[in-house]
Amino acid sequence: MLTYAQKNKLINLNFKTMNKTKSFVKEIISLLKGDDAEATGQKVLRQADSAFKTQIASLTGDTIALEDRLEDAKENLRLTRLNHGLQITDRNSYIRSLLDAKNLLTSSEEALELHNAKLDFLREQAALLEE
Repeated sequence: MLTYAQKNKLINLNFKTMNKTKSFVKEIISLLKGDDAEATGQKVLRQADSAFKTQIASLTGDTIALEDRLEDAKENLRLTRLNHGLQITDRNSYIRSLLDAKNLLTSSEEALELHNAKLDFLREQAALLEE
Protein backbone atom coordinates (compact mmCIF):
# COMPACT_ATOMS: atom_id res chain seq x y z
CA MET A 1 0.00 0.00 0.00
CA LEU A 2 1.22 3.50 -0.86
CA THR A 3 1.73 6.14 1.72
CA TYR A 4 0.12 9.57 1.44
CA ALA A 5 3.44 11.14 0.37
CA GLN A 6 3.98 8.48 -2.28
CA LYS A 7 0.45 9.05 -3.66
CA ASN A 8 1.07 12.81 -3.87
CA LYS A 9 4.36 12.18 -5.62
CA LEU A 10 2.61 9.97 -8.20
CA ILE A 11 -0.16 12.53 -8.73
CA ASN A 12 2.41 15.31 -9.24
CA LEU A 13 4.35 13.06 -11.61
CA ASN A 14 1.16 12.37 -13.59
CA PHE A 15 0.41 16.12 -13.85
CA LYS A 16 3.94 16.82 -15.03
CA THR A 17 3.66 14.06 -17.61
CA MET A 18 0.26 15.38 -18.73
CA ASN A 19 1.63 18.92 -19.04
CA LYS A 20 4.58 17.67 -21.04
CA THR A 21 2.25 15.63 -23.21
CA LYS A 22 -0.08 18.60 -23.75
CA SER A 23 2.89 20.79 -24.63
CA PHE A 24 4.24 18.14 -26.97
CA VAL A 25 0.85 17.71 -28.64
CA LYS A 26 0.52 21.49 -29.05
CA GLU A 27 3.91 21.61 -30.72
CA ILE A 28 2.97 18.78 -33.07
CA ILE A 29 -0.32 20.48 -33.94
CA SER A 30 1.48 23.77 -34.53
CA LEU A 31 4.00 22.01 -36.74
CA LEU A 32 1.30 20.28 -38.76
CA LYS A 33 -0.98 23.32 -39.06
CA GLY A 34 1.80 25.84 -39.48
CA ASP A 35 1.92 29.15 -37.70
CA ASP A 36 -1.19 30.25 -35.92
CA ALA A 37 -2.93 33.48 -36.87
CA GLU A 38 -1.17 35.48 -34.14
CA ALA A 39 2.29 34.41 -35.26
CA THR A 40 1.43 35.06 -38.91
CA GLY A 41 0.06 38.48 -38.01
CA GLN A 42 3.25 39.36 -36.14
CA LYS A 43 5.39 38.28 -39.09
CA VAL A 44 3.33 40.33 -41.53
CA LEU A 45 3.55 43.35 -39.22
CA ARG A 46 7.35 43.09 -38.99
CA GLN A 47 7.68 42.66 -42.76
CA ALA A 48 5.38 45.62 -43.48
CA ASP A 49 7.20 47.80 -40.94
CA SER A 50 10.53 46.91 -42.49
CA ALA A 51 9.24 47.58 -46.01
CA PHE A 52 7.89 51.01 -45.03
CA LYS A 53 11.06 52.03 -43.19
CA THR A 54 13.30 50.95 -46.05
CA GLN A 55 11.20 52.61 -48.75
CA ILE A 56 10.71 55.83 -46.79
CA ALA A 57 14.45 56.12 -46.14
CA SER A 58 15.22 55.54 -49.81
CA LEU A 59 12.63 58.05 -51.01
CA THR A 60 13.79 60.64 -48.49
CA GLY A 61 17.25 60.42 -50.00
CA ASP A 62 15.78 60.82 -53.49
CA THR A 63 14.02 64.02 -52.42
CA ILE A 64 17.30 65.93 -52.40
CA ALA A 65 18.07 64.97 -55.99
CA LEU A 66 14.59 65.99 -57.14
CA GLU A 67 14.84 69.33 -55.33
CA ASP A 68 18.21 69.96 -56.96
CA ARG A 69 16.76 69.08 -60.37
CA LEU A 70 13.94 71.59 -59.78
CA GLU A 71 16.39 74.34 -58.84
CA ASP A 72 18.46 73.57 -61.94
CA ALA A 73 15.32 73.78 -64.10
CA LYS A 74 14.43 77.17 -62.59
CA GLU A 75 17.92 78.45 -63.26
CA ASN A 76 17.85 77.03 -66.79
CA LEU A 77 14.57 78.86 -67.50
CA ARG A 78 16.06 82.11 -66.20
CA LEU A 79 19.19 81.73 -68.32
CA THR A 80 17.17 80.72 -71.38
CA ARG A 81 14.92 83.74 -70.97
CA LEU A 82 18.09 85.87 -70.96
CA ASN A 83 19.37 83.86 -73.94
CA HIS A 84 22.46 83.12 -71.84
CA GLY A 85 23.51 86.73 -72.33
CA LEU A 86 23.79 86.39 -76.09
CA GLN A 87 22.00 88.29 -78.81
CA ILE A 88 18.86 86.68 -80.18
CA THR A 89 19.59 85.88 -83.81
CA ASP A 90 16.82 83.35 -84.37
CA ARG A 91 13.55 84.29 -82.65
CA ASN A 92 11.89 80.95 -83.38
CA SER A 93 14.79 79.08 -81.84
CA TYR A 94 14.74 81.42 -78.83
CA ILE A 95 11.00 80.81 -78.24
CA ARG A 96 11.42 77.05 -78.78
CA SER A 97 14.25 76.99 -76.21
CA LEU A 98 12.17 79.04 -73.78
CA LEU A 99 9.21 76.65 -74.12
CA ASP A 100 11.51 73.63 -73.69
CA ALA A 101 12.94 75.18 -70.53
CA LYS A 102 9.43 75.82 -69.21
CA ASN A 103 8.42 72.23 -69.98
CA LEU A 104 11.49 70.99 -68.11
CA LEU A 105 10.56 73.15 -65.12
CA THR A 106 6.96 71.90 -65.19
CA SER A 107 8.02 68.25 -65.36
CA SER A 108 10.53 68.79 -62.51
CA GLU A 109 7.81 70.38 -60.36
CA GLU A 110 5.40 67.55 -61.13
CA ALA A 111 8.03 64.91 -60.39
CA LEU A 112 8.80 66.46 -57.01
CA GLU A 113 5.10 66.86 -56.21
CA LEU A 114 4.34 63.23 -57.11
CA HIS A 115 7.39 62.07 -55.16
CA ASN A 116 6.31 64.01 -52.06
CA ALA A 117 2.75 62.69 -52.35
CA LYS A 118 4.10 59.13 -52.48
CA LEU A 119 6.32 59.78 -49.46
CA ASP A 120 3.44 61.32 -47.49
CA PHE A 121 1.20 58.36 -48.35
CA LEU A 122 3.81 55.83 -47.19
CA ARG A 123 4.37 57.76 -43.96
CA GLU A 124 0.62 57.79 -43.31
CA GLN A 125 0.35 54.06 -43.96
CA ALA A 126 3.37 53.34 -41.74
CA ALA A 127 1.76 55.34 -38.93
CA LEU A 128 -1.34 53.17 -39.20
CA LEU A 129 0.79 50.15 -38.27
CA GLU A 130 1.40 51.76 -34.88
CA GLU A 131 -2.30 51.98 -34.03
